[in-house]
Amino acid sequence: MPLIHYIEGWTYAPNGLGRIVYGGVLASLAIVATLFGILKWRSDEFDKNSMVGLSIGVVLLWLIPWGVFIIIPLALTISFVSPAGRDEWIKFRNRRVAISLVLLILLNTFALYPVSTPTGADEWGTPITTENPHASAWPASEQYTWLHDGAVIGVLNTRTPHTFSPWSQDSSTVTLGVMLGMHDERMRQSIDVMNSLIPSFSIDSETFWLEEVDTEGQHQYGDDTQFIARFNVKRDGFETTLATVLIVGFPNAGGEVSLLSITRPNISSQDDVFEEMLVLQYIESQ
Repeated sequence: MPLIHYIEGWTYAPNGLGRIVYGGVLASLAIVATLFGILKWRSDEFDKNSMVGLSIGVVLLWLIPWGVFIIIPLALTISFVSPAGRDEWIKFRNRRVAISLVLLILLNTFALYPVSTPTGADEWGTPITTENPHASAWPASEQYTWLHDGAVIGVLNTRTPHTFSPWSQDSSTVTLGVMLGMHDERMRQSIDVMNSLIPSFSIDSETFWLEEVDTEGQHQYGDDTQFIARFNVKRDGFETTLATVLIVGFPNAGGEVSLLSITRPNISSQDDVFEEMLVLQYIESQ
């Protein structure tokens, strides 16, 4: 990912910078302090190499794309390749296993830390929804939804417990969402919200699903290149595409990512699949 994305992780949306960045800093300090306490508690011999390795791992969470999915296998490989490393694992096995479990628990607990409030462009007017009662508590997220220019626009701020790094934060989050079916679930939640808000509007949300569309993976918006993903909205019993969904990612350092989603019915006369007008309005408003 270009260096500009790393810079934007610290400078994008300055009104929310403190909450985004310092949330990750707080989590990092809590992890290091907790792991130090576990290593020292009732220990006849301090496991110095574990403390150094874990501290480096926390730093790498801010630098390595995909975070724990790269760091944990890398750390285990390094530990077991070296004969001295294998001996240390035998010597400190129980404590190291406990530390690994605590680390995963702390990272998942951090994912409950509240996110910043989503913001949209002035041109979009007032959001039609500012909360989703059906959304899960983990990871913490908040989504505002607008209806503008014949499209449903959503701005989702969500925690990324697997990484604090802005590099590939957006692409890894969307990819994990596809693998876990989170995007389908969020779409169904949105349909349920519409069912509750609009009189006489009643659609079975379970009959809808998303079909991922092959795309370049990024697009140039103004001076910036942003990660994108595209989906078609399908419904059981219908072969035709009912709507298209564009997701544009905006990474931030500190464990929070912003995802802009634009859903447009297939009957729309709009033929710009990259939704440049709406995306540029969002970028200019931040």
